[in-house]
Amino acid sequence: MGEFAALSASGVWAVASLIFSRLGRVLTALALNWLKCVIALLMLGVTLYVLEGRVWPELGSKELALLAVSGVVGLTIGDTAFFHALNRLGARRTLLFAALSPPMTALMAVPVLGEPIGVSLVVGMSLTLGGVVWVIRERHPDGADTIKMRDAAGRLTKTVKWGILFAVAAAFCQALGNVLTKWGGGEITALEISVVRLVFGVIGLTLILGATRQLWVAMGAMKIKKTAGLVFIATFLGTFLGIWLMNAGLRYTHVGIASTLSSTSPIFVLPLAYWFDGERLTARSVGGAVVAVVGVAVLFLW
Repeated sequence: MGEFAALSASGVWAVASLIFSRLGRVLTALALNWLKCVIALLMLGVTLYVLEGRVWPELGSKELALLAVSGVVGLTIGDTAFFHALNRLGARRTLLFAALSPPMTALMAVPVLGEPIGVSLVVGMSLTLGGVVWVIRERHPDGADTIKMRDAAGRLTKTVKWGILFAVAAAFCQALGNVLTKWGGGEITALEISVVRLVFGVIGLTLILGATRQLWVAMGAMKIKKTAGLVFIATFLGTFLGIWLMNAGLRYTHVGIASTLSSTSPIFVLPLAYWFDGERLTARSVGGAVVAVVGVAVLFLW
């Protein structure tokens, strides 16, 4: 059950990323992230009340502070950077960069959580980074790729460079958020952790949107039925259901196995990007995705 849940989480994240990538054409990254977090918070809050009869867990001040910072780092900053990367790189490449998060998490866990470092960490990181770089440096001389990666001189475009920066920042924030979540989670359930993190993530996003006067723009976008429908579907799959399945994977199987299986989104997104976005599948793109995921597997299962 745990393995199936973790693998399913990876699949729904891949589908949701493609939908969010399309929504990025009509919504800013901040607005899209705010809508996603607000809707997911409502869904998870109702679920927590139905299952456990409460909407807020009992927390100490230290645990609350750690989860609050985790929510702001992972959701306010990290997810916004992720959506910026989706808009510039597309779902396939952005999810490949997301494979950097597990090795980053492992590195951070050494000083913060006291987890050991070994040969598997070095080998896993090398394979993961190699797979990502291999795909990013791919050329499409026939112009079949929907994302223009290089200019006439063969250099990466400014848009792609910013996309890579945002994708790496998103992976870093996700890793830091993971470590802070584990540190501050204490004895509360995964569902309760998700609600606490989302509350502070929404607060951070609301403050930023209010300061930049984008809050009403974000709310106004939901008046368009097609946009609202896609936002609800992507949020249900990627945030609500994805978190639920991932937590089930962590509970019913080993953490290393669950982490590895949940990092296989690049494999799922390759055929999806081909069918829905017209991105061409090449031996290099498939090989790079496989190498990146193998790197994650080596990191956790050596």
